[in-house]
Parts: sequence; structure tokens; C-alpha cells
Amino acid sequence: MIRFTLPFLLCAVIALGSGCASRTPQHTGAVAETGRQYTNTLKKVNSFALDHTLEFTADLLPGLPREQGNLQQHTEVMRERAALVNETAAYLDTQALYFAELDALAKGDNSTGTARNLRKLVEALNKAPSVPGISRLAKEAASGLAGHVSSWKHSEEVRSVLVRDAQVVAQALLLNQHMLEQQIEWISQREALARQVEYREKVLKPFVEDRKLAETWKKAWIADIKRPPAIQLLEQARAASVEMQRAWLGLLRGEGGFQQLQGTLELINSNLKEVANHEQQ
Repeated sequence: MIRFTLPFLLCAVIALGSGCASRTPQHTGAVAETGRQYTNTLKKVNSFALDHTLEFTADLLPGLPREQGNLQQHTEVMRERAALVNETAAYLDTQALYFAELDALAKGDNSTGTARNLRKLVEALNKAPSVPGISRLAKEAASGLAGHVSSWKHSEEVRSVLVRDAQVVAQALLLNQHMLEQQIEWISQREALARQVEYREKVLKPFVEDRKLAETWKKAWIADIKRPPAIQLLEQARAASVEMQRAWLGLLRGEGGFQQLQGTLELINSNLKEVANHEQQ
């Protein structure tokens, strides 16, 4: 009589539905590709926001009192902003590497190198850029995620890594969202001021001075009414960052599902290209 051990019987039952040997990959599938696409997109959006903030600030400077203190103040602030964007780009690269190593582990790479790389990468993620304004309360919102890690949908190796890293990665994703919110605030303030100058010089003055209103006046008037595409892009990226946090929680639970997020990221990249082409015209 053939006897079956309890672990064998459990595996057999699970295998009827999903396959015991492949339970982890199907629940972490596309994490590497989505992580790479997500981080690359956020790097582009942050760079886009910095470029536009610089443009708006440069437009405003000539209208300020021509004092050395004014120039020095705005220059130092923008240098700090540029340095933060560069630091954040490197931090996003670390996130992409982490997701790639996690994907390798989920696909069965249990080598010492993979485990060592994951540990080093999560330690690097724990040393996040110093983004002003992110509160302790916001960071605590990402705590407790280790309790959501599924104990039966992941292999033991992946489960232990997710339990260890769940909160650190969640905080990294939360920081991405906060950075985008700060970018929106920065660019909104500077764009509002720049738009006031544009309206005064290109719309109001030509109109009241009874000049011949050329096609440029019409375009300037329409541009003043339309919602700035830069803000829309940043808000789309912020929404994608929120989606990524939900996807991370889903991955911990073994639910997978990155399709909606991938569609959002493709839309953002398409809009980035469209805005760039429009500005070159």
C-alpha cells in the first residue's frame, strides 16, 4: 500500500487549482517589467516637471527687482530642487533593481547572489532622499503591511523576503507619490505667476492698446484658458503612483495584476511625447 505524506497531499490539492511548484511566479508576474516601466516613467515626469519649473522661474526673474539677493535666492532654491530630482532618479533606479531581483527570486533563483542583492537593495531603499514635508504620519501609513503577505500563495523564500521588505518598499512608493505632489505644488505656483505675466503682456496689453490682433494673440488667449498640460501629466503620474501602491499590496496578498497600471504608464509616456512635440512646434 502506497502511503502519502501530509505535505504531499496538500501540494496535490493546491496543484489541482494552480500548481504547487509555480504558485509564486503567477502572483508576482510582470513585477520586474512593471517596476522598470513605472520607475522610468516617474523619472521622466520628475525631469519634465523640473524643466518646466526652471522655465517658469526664468520667465519670472526679469520681472523681479534686479537685486543680487533675488537672483541668488531663486538660483539656490532651483539648484537644490535639481539635486533632489537627481537623487530621486537614483532612488527610483534602486526600486527598479529591487523589483527585478524579486522577480528573479519568484522564478526560482534562490542563489546567494540574489538574496544578497535583495538585502543590499532594501537597505538602500531604507535610505530615502530627504524630501521636505513628508510627515511621520504619512510614513506610518505604510506600516503593518507585512501582515498582508500571503503564507500559501508565495514560496517560502519569497514570503520571507516580502515580510522583511513590505514596509520599506511601501514607504519608497509613498515617497514617490509625495514627490509628485510636491512637484505639482511647485509647478502650479510658478506657472500661475508666469501665466499672469503672459496674460498681461501677450493678451491684455495688445487688446486694450488697440493693436492689430494677430494669430499669436489668439493662441495666447486660448492658452491662458486651457488647463496646462504639465499639471495634467503630473496628476496622471500621481495617480499611477497610487496604483503602484495598490499593486504592491496586491502582490503581497498574492493577487498580482499590473495590467491597469501598465495601461496608465503607457498613457503618461504617450502624453509626454505629445507635449514635447507640441512645445517643439
